[in-house]
Amino acid sequence: MLIIYSEKITSRFRYTCKLLFSSLLGLEIRLLNDKEEYLSTTLPKVNYSKNPLQSGIFIQSANLLFETDIFEQEFQQQETEEGIPIFFLTGKNSQLPFDPLAASFYLLSRYEEYLPFIADEHNRFPAKEALLYKWGKLHIPVVNHYALMLGEILLQFYPRLEIKKQEYHFINSIDIDNAYAYLGKGLIRTAGGYLKDIISLNFSQLAARTRTLIGIQDDPYETFNYQLALQEKYNYRTIYFALFSQLGQYDRSLSMHSSRLHKYLKSVNDFCEVGIHPSYKSNQWFTVLEDELKGLEEVLKMDVTKSRQHFLKLGFPQTYRNLLDMEITDDYTMGFAAETGFRAGICTPFRFYDLEMEVETPLTVHPFPFMDGTYIYYKRMKPDEAWNDIKSYIEVYRQHGGELIPVWHNRIFSEKEEEWRGWNKVFEEMIKAAV
Repeated sequence: MLIIYSEKITSRFRYTCKLLFSSLLGLEIRLLNDKEEYLSTTLPKVNYSKNPLQSGIFIQSANLLFETDIFEQEFQQQETEEGIPIFFLTGKNSQLPFDPLAASFYLLSRYEEYLPFIADEHNRFPAKEALLYKWGKLHIPVVNHYALMLGEILLQFYPRLEIKKQEYHFINSIDIDNAYAYLGKGLIRTAGGYLKDIISLNFSQLAARTRTLIGIQDDPYETFNYQLALQEKYNYRTIYFALFSQLGQYDRSLSMHSSRLHKYLKSVNDFCEVGIHPSYKSNQWFTVLEDELKGLEEVLKMDVTKSRQHFLKLGFPQTYRNLLDMEITDDYTMGFAAETGFRAGICTPFRFYDLEMEVETPLTVHPFPFMDGTYIYYKRMKPDEAWNDIKSYIEVYRQHGGELIPVWHNRIFSEKEEEWRGWNKVFEEMIKAAV
């Protein structure tokens, strides 16, 4: 049992203590605001306040966990000898030169995403606006490092304290943005595809389209069997996130009413868990999200409780509030499109804290470190170049006992386009290294 004292126990304070001390360090904790009881206890204890007391570990607190407003925070930033960024710096009497609780909460709550920012072309919070990106530290799960720092100090003062390291887990995830390259597109879209092939003189694709439509060859995007064979070979788990929507500018899969799509998703669900990939449009219209989720559940004949936003459209706090209203329990959107790394500064799951409502919610957020499209479309990296980066993330996750959930897309496995070629080799190498 670890006693943690604060003059005031707020929702922010309770949330952060649970994450750092209970989830990441595996400790049973009790929060106290009674100074006399704190001073009299002989249990391991931490004083989280402005002033040191006669006993226990002193972590000088910043103001963040005791505030209720959201406004631009002023803080200085330094680095440890190991290159870990620290902020919300404190005085020399504190056991740490910064407030790890305030710094963790700032990142986990996505505080900076509630403040004004310059959005990208899809009205998303871009990586370049993130504090860790500006400091060149987006690749470091700093919250996990803060927990390690706290654990080291606790063991210095209380060697018999049993700290339990998180267990490493690997779960593969695949987004089905477009189930088929040629099949099920309907007369108008198919005719448009032929016209595009002719105008661009892409006769190889015209021939492939024809062979697929007359049944001579499989559709290139039918890559489920390829992935399933690897899953059986290396014994790992995969979650598929299916776009199940009306057609739109950025929602280009088969219509949610397509019997072919229904059959395909049922077959995937026989072997892997299927979550919802809420459409681009659904991020603005709750009724659209409601129709998509209920439709997918009707097709699968089961509740769908997992989601990842199409185009990673994530706006705080409304996106997560909508998911909670639809009884989604787990979301896998926490990452950036244009950069790899840790959007919330952590490599382990955590609960969504609604800053405007000042409440910890039941929605579990599962961050991801990298996406195939980030390397291919944004960074323009070759498969071999990306592999070195992927390996480094796997090592980080193993070090911290994280939950590694990369993002892949079913169409990439087809290697149909020039920029997709060579990525299947990287995918299998990642699997072998990660399991």
